[in-house]
Amino acid sequence: MVEYGVPIDAKIMVEPPDVAELELEPGHPGLGDEGYVKRRQELFALCRRHRLERLGPPLIDYTPEETRIWRDVSPKLDELHQKHASGIYLQAKRTLGISQTEIPQLRHLSGRLERETRMHLVPAEGPLPYRTFYSYIGERGFPVTQFIRHGSHPEFTPEPDMIHDCLGHVPSLMNHDYAELLTLIGKAVSITPDPKQVLALKRFSWFSIEFGLIQEDNETKIFGAGILSSTGEIPFSLSKDVRHRPFVTDEVIETDYDPSRMQDLLFIIPSFGFLRGEIEQLVKRFGIPILKIRD
Repeated sequence: MVEYGVPIDAKIMVEPPDVAELELEPGHPGLGDEGYVKRRQELFALCRRHRLERLGPPLIDYTPEETRIWRDVSPKLDELHQKHASGIYLQAKRTLGISQTEIPQLRHLSGRLERETRMHLVPAEGPLPYRTFYSYIGERGFPVTQFIRHGSHPEFTPEPDMIHDCLGHVPSLMNHDYAELLTLIGKAVSITPDPKQVLALKRFSWFSIEFGLIQEDNETKIFGAGILSSTGEIPFSLSKDVRHRPFVTDEVIETDYDPSRMQDLLFIIPSFGFLRGEIEQLVKRFGIPILKIRD
């Protein structure tokens, strides 16, 4: 179980179909709650239409219960972020100014990102096929959900929700270098027809964008969104229960992972500049035309 969010790559490890109707997994805490299921169905249909028609994130009138959950989770995560998050994330989060008391409208955050880094947010009704997911990123769009987890278990969600996306992924998109790194990965995955290269790029992304640690001022800080959106994963990732290894790209792209449990193997990135250089070299080695990738 992963608290406060499930990494997006957990849903794109195996290519899922493009689902046209809401499907909650067996054991989902919202199953049996007719009000919650009805609300999810409404948001699923609305966000899917906005995605397919390229209308941008819809404005959502969040309920008091959804706002209560946000107000419960957000401050707890922020306290951990201040202690353990990377400087890149903290600076971007401060600049973006996400409220801890009101659920932000992704349409407004998307506009801010476009002005700052030319990124934008794409409404996602749920898990997307990985080719679709990465194609949006290659076009400088980041798919994000707009529903909130079930209130019976605010510390847990079996799927990426608004809390995971908005408090894990979105802030760092305000950083120019981070935005370029992510776009590079998205375009590379979109271009290559080789499934082995796709798997290597997904593993690179998993152990950096999703579950990366980074060295800053002789301290190990948290870089990955999958960790940053989880109150359980944040302290666990820095504990002695986790094997910490230097980020060596050839080892990273040969290392498998299990998204269904706490991560007991993490790689430490020596610097952000190092990470950017490594992905550029990997793309070149794969023969993916890098000149076509760069804007």
